[in-house]
Amino acid sequence: MVEIFANNLINWILLVILLGVLWARVTPAMFASRKDRIEAALKEAEAARVEGQTFLKEQERKIENAEKDAEQILVEARRVAEEMRVQMAADTKTEAETIRKKIEQQIASEKQQAITEMRSQAATVAVRLAEATLPGAVSDSARKRLLGEFIQQVDTIGANK
Repeated sequence: MVEIFANNLINWILLVILLGVLWARVTPAMFASRKDRIEAALKEAEAARVEGQTFLKEQERKIENAEKDAEQILVEARRVAEEMRVQMAADTKTEAETIRKKIEQQIASEKQQAITEMRSQAATVAVRLAEATLPGAVSDSARKRLLGEFIQQVDTIGANK
């Protein structure tokens, strides 16, 4: 039994030594490889983090620039709208003044035309009336004098208005 025990013990010792030697040869390479992979993954993660921060800062800068551009566009649009409003008000005022002047001219023209027509009709009526009522009562010289006075009075009345 001692011999079995001694053989088993020797087997166990040899097994432990063999495992120790294999452990010493295999595991450092295995751990070094694992360490290298972990370090590479950490470097990649750090590079990705830096890249992400750079991208984030770039996007924030672009957003800030876009907000500034939008504000400038709004300011310019407000300025243009105000200029257009002022221009439209001026154009409207000018157009209203032009229309008012045209209407005043038309009124004056129509008034003058009406006065001229009235004078013409009054003269015609006066002449017919005089021809009908005064043919024998008034001499030709008196008739011409009365007609001239009447036309002069009509002209004076028309000129006063």
